[in-house]
Amino acid sequence: MLKYPWDIIGHDRQLLVLEKEIAEDKLTHAYLFHGPKDTGKFTVASVLAKILLCPNNLCHQCRDCRLVKAGSHPDLIQMLDKGESIKIDDVRALVKKTNLTSQGKRRIVLIENLERMPLEAQNSFLKTLEEPAGETIFLMTSTQLKKIVPTILSRVRQMEFSLVPDDLMRKELRGRFKDHTDFEEVLQMAQGRPGLAIRLLSEPPALAAYKRIYNQIDLMLKQNDLTGKFSYVEDLEGDAEQLDLFFDIFCQILRKSAHDFLMTGKSQLSPRYNLVSVTQLFEQLIKTRYLIDRNANKKLALENFLLSTEK
Repeated sequence: MLKYPWDIIGHDRQLLVLEKEIAEDKLTHAYLFHGPKDTGKFTVASVLAKILLCPNNLCHQCRDCRLVKAGSHPDLIQMLDKGESIKIDDVRALVKKTNLTSQGKRRIVLIENLERMPLEAQNSFLKTLEEPAGETIFLMTSTQLKKIVPTILSRVRQMEFSLVPDDLMRKELRGRFKDHTDFEEVLQMAQGRPGLAIRLLSEPPALAAYKRIYNQIDLMLKQNDLTGKFSYVEDLEGDAEQLDLFFDIFCQILRKSAHDFLMTGKSQLSPRYNLVSVTQLFEQLIKTRYLIDRNANKKLALENFLLSTEK
């Protein structure tokens, strides 16, 4: 039975481990929660930060709890993901803050999506991670472990947050969204990511945008319309948020198709694609995203990828 209100779906095993370490005062100095997007990693890191800063077991009433809620606690350093990389100057500023004397028992450093640090910034961060000043605890998340240098990975406690089974998500969300007309469709779209399911069920504009891009990709995969695909690239390359959504949804469609092929021998992409071609397309998608993340020409990379969808 969990003691604290973690406010996530699933991952009881990881939460029980954390609660045991809190109770026994055996917390390590650095945690890295990793796994797919929208599975609850950052929520867990944020709640853990609140627990560790509150002297009264997360009472929500004391000065520390009020300051954390207001985003102004002096012993909480946050580097939230706002779509930008973490520059080396940001890391240097972080190092200065961690060297200051904490006002309470400990200082918490909360970093969302650590892979946003380029190599130079990661190397600069490593020394602080190895020899933190005072009692400092790093709580970090990542969706792309391959972008984090091995020396950092070897110095943190890694905890994996996997996709959540659909039946558990359905059980937990039905009470809140049972009357939502798109409930089952959203569960299929979310594919084990409760954070995404909640966002789509709670925010009509987000659901509309997701459906629009999902349908556009579905149409791309069912038709040979190179002109239309290249026209779509023109609209996509200048919008970072839409580009991220495009990759995310394309990835989910291909993963679902691969799963369906393995389970039933066919998918929504049959007979145009088979398991081999879906796997190849998925590899090409990952490669394209990798290239764009490393500042390759977006338009050229996207056009080359969409060329590979032609059948």
